[in-house]
Amino acid sequence: MKIVTNQIGRVPENALNVAKYCSYGFPTVIKSYPLLDGKPFPTLYWLTCPFLRDEISKMESDGWIKRYEEMISKSSEFSNLQIKAHELAKKDVIDLLQDDDLKIKFTGGMGGIRNFNHVKCLHMHVAYHLGGIENPVGRSVLSKISQTECKSGICLEWSI
Repeated sequence: MKIVTNQIGRVPENALNVAKYCSYGFPTVIKSYPLLDGKPFPTLYWLTCPFLRDEISKMESDGWIKRYEEMISKSSEFSNLQIKAHELAKKDVIDLLQDDDLKIKFTGGMGGIRNFNHVKCLHMHVAYHLGGIENPVGRSVLSKISQTECKSGICLEWSI
């Protein structure tokens, strides 16, 4: 987890494993345990790739969160796919937990979102998509990025 720690700037205390690697063999997405210090941690998948995070940040700065929320509100097909992704994410969290009392506390979907028409963060949607939960926001974000990984293996410096 040394590389992930350097990628995100802190120790991922509740990381379970790497869910997705880039072509250079470095973590792109980690899967986290849904509890941290005994409290709910709603983000199951975490985008760690610094290159991809930067590219997605540009989209957020350009207003894409609001655009995706408009797409969800205007398209029943897009909305239904997004709701399905939230439900799958919730199921994955509940399946990981052993304590039935804790399972009751997890009512949100991806990233703990309770209002499925809300797009919390594009990074989170891409992380879930790359982690294996197909969702239209994550898929669309990736389709709008011309290059989805660096050309130089920038994480190499942290592996030495």
